[in-house]
Amino acid sequence: MRQPRIEDVARAAGVSTTTVSHTLTGKRPVSATAQARVRTAIDELGYSGNALARGLRTQRTLTIALVVPDITNPFYPVVARGVQDAVTEAGYQVVVCSTDGDPGREAAFVRDMVARSVDGIILGLLHMPSAVLGSLVDRDLRIVLLGHHAGHQLGDSVTSDNRVSVAEATRHLIAAGRTRIAFVGGEHEAGPGDERQAGYEDALLGAGIPLDPALVSTTGYMRVSGSSAISQLLADGVVFDAVVAVNDLAAIGVLDALRAAGRTVPGDVAVVGFDDIDAASLVHPSLTTIDNRAYEKGTLCGRLLIQRISGEITGDFRRIVVPGTLVLRESA
Repeated sequence: MRQPRIEDVARAAGVSTTTVSHTLTGKRPVSATAQARVRTAIDELGYSGNALARGLRTQRTLTIALVVPDITNPFYPVVARGVQDAVTEAGYQVVVCSTDGDPGREAAFVRDMVARSVDGIILGLLHMPSAVLGSLVDRDLRIVLLGHHAGHQLGDSVTSDNRVSVAEATRHLIAAGRTRIAFVGGEHEAGPGDERQAGYEDALLGAGIPLDPALVSTTGYMRVSGSSAISQLLADGVVFDAVVAVNDLAAIGVLDALRAAGRTVPGDVAVVGFDDIDAASLVHPSLTTIDNRAYEKGTLCGRLLIQRISGEITGDFRRIVVPGTLVLRESA
C-alpha cells in the first residue's frame, strides 16, 4: 500500500501543499482553521513522510543541538558522530554549533537554539557562567553536559575521569625515570585542563617529587599552544625530561617545538597527550596518550538526552564518568 504523501494531506484538508508545508515548518503564518484541518488530515491518513509531520503530532521539533568549543579539534567530530548515531535511531536530527570558546557566542547559540524550539541541547565545554546559562534555558528544556562543567547543575552529564587518567599517565613517566615533568596546555579557569593538571600534581606529590611552577604552562588546547609553551620553556632555560600535554593537539605542538629545537623524543623528552585522536597514531614518533573514548561519550550523551525527552528517565540528574585508558606508543 502506498504511503500517504503531502499532496494527499493537502487534498484531504482542502488546502494547498504550500499551506501544508507552512503548517509543518512554521515558516509562514497559517490560519488556525487551516492548521486544524491539516493536523486532522495528518492523523487520519497516518502521514509520516518526514520528521516535521511526526514532530507536529508529538509537539516536538525532533531536533537537538550540540554546542562544542571547537569543531576543528578532531575530538569533537567523533563525539558528534556518536551523538548523531544515537539520536538518529529515535528519529532526531543534530545541529552542531562551534563557539571557539567564546562566552558571547555560546550564549548566542544557546539563545538561538531555544528560539528554534529544539527538544534538547548537548553542551560541550562551556565558558559562560552557570547563572548566564540558567537564564537562557527553560526548565523544561532537556540538557546534557559533555565534559567538565564546574558549577553547572542544569542536566545530566557525561565526563572523563580526567584527574585519575592523567595521574596514571604521569606515574608511567615517573616509573620510566623521568623526574622533571612539565605540564602544558589548558586554561586558568576551572575546566578539564584544571582537572588534568590536578592529576599531574597528584602523581608528582605521590612520588615525592616537589611541584615546580616553572614547569606548568596553561596556554590553551591548540597545537600552537603546545608549541609556544615548549618554545618558552626552552627559551627560559627550564630543564625538563618529559611533558604531559592537556590534549593531543597540544602534544603534537610539543613534538613540533622539540623537533625544531633538536630534542629527541623520547630520548631527551618523553611526551604524553590526552584524547587519542586519529592523528596520535600517525605522527612521528607516534603519541602515547589517553583514550578519551569520544564516540562512546557522544552516544551516551545522545541516549541520555533522548531518554530525558521521552520520559524514559526522570528524577535526579545522572552523572556518567567514562574512564580513560593509557595507550602506550613511541613517544613515552
